[in-house]
Amino acid sequence: MEPYWNQIKQIINESDIVLEILDARAIDISRNEQIESLIADAGRPRIFVINKADLVSKQDLESSAEKLSRDRNAEKDSIVYFSNKWKSRTVKILIAKIKQTFKKHGKRKGYFKSPILKRPYREAKGDIIIGVVGYPNVGKSSIINALAFKKKTKITSRAGTTHGVHWISTGKDKEIKLIDTPGVIPLSYQDEANLGIIAAKNPEKIKDPETVAGKIIGMFYQAGKKAKFEKFYDFKISEENSDNPYLILEELAIAKRHLRKGGLPDDMRTSVMVLKDWQTGKLKL
Repeated sequence: MEPYWNQIKQIINESDIVLEILDARAIDISRNEQIESLIADAGRPRIFVINKADLVSKQDLESSAEKLSRDRNAEKDSIVYFSNKWKSRTVKILIAKIKQTFKKHGKRKGYFKSPILKRPYREAKGDIIIGVVGYPNVGKSSIINALAFKKKTKITSRAGTTHGVHWISTGKDKEIKLIDTPGVIPLSYQDEANLGIIAAKNPEKIKDPETVAGKIIGMFYQAGKKAKFEKFYDFKISEENSDNPYLILEELAIAKRHLRKGGLPDDMRTSVMVLKDWQTGKLKL
């Protein structure tokens, strides 16, 4: 993992501003305190980009943003909502926020020390250098492509410990350069349920999809949106099972006729269905 963290440090140190991409449906889960500590240590301003904003209600977004700014000492004006559904508008808002933040903080100093070159360097060239970090599938690539106006151009690729880091010019706003890396943030410390919820792991590769599906059902209950879950799957949860997400999965399996031999409910198949619907944004809070 050490070469990987060197790569992350490089991205942060070469950036004037860091964009941390979060999933609107699970903001706390999609954060990484170790990355945020590196950003703070480097003294880089950070913009939280809450992606998939169209998958939650406006009230939930405002509540999450309030909690984010209160609990993590983040500036409230450093939070931007993003959605491919409203891409043109949200791209303009994000670019405006980047320029506003850059005007406030200016060009950053500080360099990453290369283990190979044994000296500091700063390779990214541009008026405003933006580093992008986020778990797989929170939407990092879609935001980069949107900022690059779907004309993603590799500026530089360097071999060795920084393999995979690319400098990308935004399509219309040439003063902004993005630093992209394919694999951002190690996932080993996160438990499997959280990885499933933020779509960082495909349903077919999750060893215990029932646990993840149970957590998703619990999220609907905690948000007071049980009826929304019932409406989406067109079934009714019985009162005696309403406090047990695993019994709810059994009821859903029966309602969808996901049955195994002997007429037993196929919880596995139903859990994968719930996971896929959630990860693709069909099932919304």
